[in-house]
Amino acid sequence: MDKVESKISRRNMLLATGGAAAAVGALAAVPFRGEITQSVRDLAGTVPQLRGMLSLANASYEEWLDQVGATFAIGGGTTMQLSGVKALASSGVRPASVTRQRAFVAFFDPVGRATLAPDLIYTATHPHYGPLQLFIEAAPAARLPARMMAVFN
Repeated sequence: MDKVESKISRRNMLLATGGAAAAVGALAAVPFRGEITQSVRDLAGTVPQLRGMLSLANASYEEWLDQVGATFAIGGGTTMQLSGVKALASSGVRPASVTRQRAFVAFFDPVGRATLAPDLIYTATHPHYGPLQLFIEAAPAARLPARMMAVFN
C-alpha cells in the first residue's frame, strides 16, 4: 500500500488558527462597533494630518462644535460659515449604523451677500475634513434671513 501524506503542516495550522481567531475577534467586536469607531474618530480628529481621512458626514456633535467658525466652500464660489451647533433631544435606541450619540442641528451663514436656495443637497468642502453632502434648509430666523441649517440624526 502507498503511504498517503497529510497536507496539514504547522504553517497551515497556524494560518487556520490565526484566521479563526481573527474571525472570532471581529464577531466579538460587532456590538462595540459604534464605540470603537467613535474612539478612532476622536483620536484621528486630534491630529490635523489625519482629519482628511475622516468625514464630517459621520462626525459627532462634539466634532461639529469644534468646527464652529470654520468656512465651507460650496460649488460656484459660494462659501458659508458654520455659525453654531445645537444638540437636539433624541431619546431611544439609536440605529447600529449611526455612531453619533445625539442628533443636532448645524447652522450656516453664507459669507458676504451670498444666498443659498433652501431644500437642496449641496457638496460642502471643509478645508481639513474635505467634502460632504449636506441637505440644507432655511433656518427660521427673522433677523438672519440668509441663515441655513442642516439636521444630523
